[in-house]
Amino acid sequence: MTDKRMAYGVTFFVRSLILLCFFYSSSYFAQDTISLKDVEISSSKIQLSQIGKKTEAIDSTVKEQFKNNSIAEVLGYNSSVFIKSYGPGGLATTGFRGGNASQTALLWNGFNLQNAMLGQADLALMPAVLFEDIGIEYGGSSSAWGSGAMVGSIHLNNKLNFDKGLVSKLNFGAGSYGSLNGSAAVLVSQKRFVSSTKIYINNSQNNFRYRDTLDKENRNKRQKDSEYYFKGLMQEFRFLLNPKQIVSVNAWLTTNQRHLPVYNAGYKSKTYQDDDAIRLTANWKYIGKQFNSVIRGGYFIDRIDYIDSIRSIFSKSKTNTFMFENENYFNLHKNHQLNVAVNVLSSKAFTENYTSSKTLSRASLLLGNKFTFLKEKLVVYVSARAEYFSVGSLPVTGNVSAEYKLLRHINAKINAAKVYRQPTLNELYWTPGGNANLKPEQGYTYEGELNYSRKIGNLSFFVSASVYSRVVNNWILWVPGANGNPSPVNIQSVWSRGTETSWKINYRKNKWRVGTGIITAYVLSTVQANTQENDNSLNKQLIYTPRYTVNGHVSMGYMNTDLIFYQQYSGYRFTTSDNLNWLTPYSVSSLRLNHKLDLKDIVVTLFGACNNVFNTNYTVMAGKPMPLRNYEFGLSIQTKPIKRNKST
Repeated sequence: MTDKRMAYGVTFFVRSLILLCFFYSSSYFAQDTISLKDVEISSSKIQLSQIGKKTEAIDSTVKEQFKNNSIAEVLGYNSSVFIKSYGPGGLATTGFRGGNASQTALLWNGFNLQNAMLGQADLALMPAVLFEDIGIEYGGSSSAWGSGAMVGSIHLNNKLNFDKGLVSKLNFGAGSYGSLNGSAAVLVSQKRFVSSTKIYINNSQNNFRYRDTLDKENRNKRQKDSEYYFKGLMQEFRFLLNPKQIVSVNAWLTTNQRHLPVYNAGYKSKTYQDDDAIRLTANWKYIGKQFNSVIRGGYFIDRIDYIDSIRSIFSKSKTNTFMFENENYFNLHKNHQLNVAVNVLSSKAFTENYTSSKTLSRASLLLGNKFTFLKEKLVVYVSARAEYFSVGSLPVTGNVSAEYKLLRHINAKINAAKVYRQPTLNELYWTPGGNANLKPEQGYTYEGELNYSRKIGNLSFFVSASVYSRVVNNWILWVPGANGNPSPVNIQSVWSRGTETSWKINYRKNKWRVGTGIITAYVLSTVQANTQENDNSLNKQLIYTPRYTVNGHVSMGYMNTDLIFYQQYSGYRFTTSDNLNWLTPYSVSSLRLNHKLDLKDIVVTLFGACNNVFNTNYTVMAGKPMPLRNYEFGLSIQTKPIKRNKST
């Protein structure tokens, strides 16, 4: 099986390189005789959705440090988002603000990547190198992004500008435990046409060392049967039809194989999981003085095969999802903007674990209006969303948010929203155990933030503090059902509340730069009601929801060299609903170094990292050990932009 995968990987890589060369040559010899001013159109939907909410953007320095890592690692180090990691190459999902992964929207250029069967997406399968912009939107956004956007949204965006010339880039990386990765990218940016091609491969033996504290005789152990192999291709085209219209077409193909380990020295794992996806999207954008419009469509195919030959489990599943959306923005007055949007989505699942193929469809209408007052010191956004589901019903949702510039350097934000999550296909139809009578999770969320930012000479400050409260009713929980088979039921009411702070100080002078930052989160997410008999979860913290998390860093840079020291702390994570069992808090340190060599035609970047510097023994999820001290290193080579001489 390994030889076949390797052969397929080599074929995939060669074909992708041929594709890169094709685009390189075609762009180099192309003629371009039209000169138009570059047009940049940002997503108005994202801008409106983020009014009144706390947001975080991953800056370019951080993205450069984590170019060989996944989105899970980027967020885990640089935000208050708690990542539920099953170990290197294993499942990685979000769990911030007391919610779970199915209550978080993961958006690629505005398209939700949540699997329709599972209701979540695996961040370990998403390389950071693919995306130009990575951002986090905290707080409920169901009116903007639909089902699942209850606790927040993660935005992965591609940004392609016109008339930037020809740029190519190669990344090579290696690390402990037989880890190897590589990626290549070619950007062809002309005055009216842009092509971006990216390919990546990431594989590892993943046989790391860890300490088993429960085994008194042999604590030092090595992970086995846990190799993984990820690869993919992303192709994007962008066409400037005229100064008011842009068309873009994107394709993202990925295939991933994982050998899933067992944590018993006497057994060899025969469990494998393959995750494949084909994601195709198209956008048309029109921008005018009084009217803007966006029409987008997407077609996603997600396949998950799970094989456990020892237990004779051969599970195959596939979902086909079609999405269509039309957004319209009317600038009726300088002080307010009306937006109207319609959205249609249909997902069809094929698996032997359903009695037959099942479809879940929805159609929605969004109405919103942005107001500005007091010479744009106060911005208010009000929206409402009405939605139709093929299974079940849902009332109208919406939100009211505002931002106000209190003083020159102080901003205040507030948001109130009604949020919801529609049951997934697995929750409705899984056999045995599915429950077609499930109601949507729904509730209310409120949040506010104060932030202070100022620059004094070479010194810059940013301080923010936020508070939130969210009550969700009809919380879906899998409980033992008939014949011991788990079944989902609307059984809980959960109250999540907490605070977050962010402190950043940076100093720049001449060729030197120094910075530090601390991000903290305090979360109480407790069960307020539970209809299950003999349940001891009332007023208890949700499992795997740490009350305290702290992420800090200290950075130092001189000319083309950057050194960053990271410190992560996570508090107790309860592993049972009665809070009688827990995982010990952990604190992990990491060190990352980048150095750029600016040569005549290329820029070479050398990279090195030491993870878990002090050899801490810890687990994020029960029974899933994490590596002791380990290393990463690599280099990237990027050509400087090449532009053809202007034609007349």
